[in-house]
Amino acid sequence: MSESEHLMVVDSSGQPLYPATRKTVHRDGLWHETFHCFVIDLDKGHVLLQQRAKQKKDFPELFDITAAGHLLAGETPADGIRELEEEIGLVRQFNQLVPLGVFLGELILADLKDRERVHLYLTDSAVPLEQYRLQAEEVSRLIALPITEFARLADETAETFKTIDQEVIRRDQFVPHPLAYWRRVNEGIQAYRVQQM
Repeated sequence: MSESEHLMVVDSSGQPLYPATRKTVHRDGLWHETFHCFVIDLDKGHVLLQQRAKQKKDFPELFDITAAGHLLAGETPADGIRELEEEIGLVRQFNQLVPLGVFLGELILADLKDRERVHLYLTDSAVPLEQYRLQAEEVSRLIALPITEFARLADETAETFKTIDQEVIRRDQFVPHPLAYWRRVNEGIQAYRVQQM
């Protein structure tokens, strides 16, 4: 997505206000809407996370949501499903996603004021890790964190996390989402596990 594409500026309750460029939205800290989807493999007990490509403008090479993106002016969360196919090659229908609600996320840094109404989803996929098709300009690789390790992201005292391949990832290698964000996602995963029993 280019800096000149238009996002819909909304209020914190999601009421549309007016379109503005992505650059303006992030410069002025205006609320806008995004799509986040975490891919889990419930049978194997892990959550997939992407490592952002090194050429990304924001948070290059940090670990983040499996697939995510901005919703353009006029789009709905259902349009966000394109991110799964574009970024990791996973084809899904919108009704195959499990909605986890809307999270109000604020990330204020020196050159970025990001206020997002995040439409959060998860989806269950048994595709082997090495078979995902990654969008090279967006994603450098996927890692799989055991669900028990992923849950520890919501614990501020946890500093390192071990992938299924025993690779150790430090907290500062993750995009700095607030603990409440990780907590919300983890609660959604745990609720989904209970439903599938």
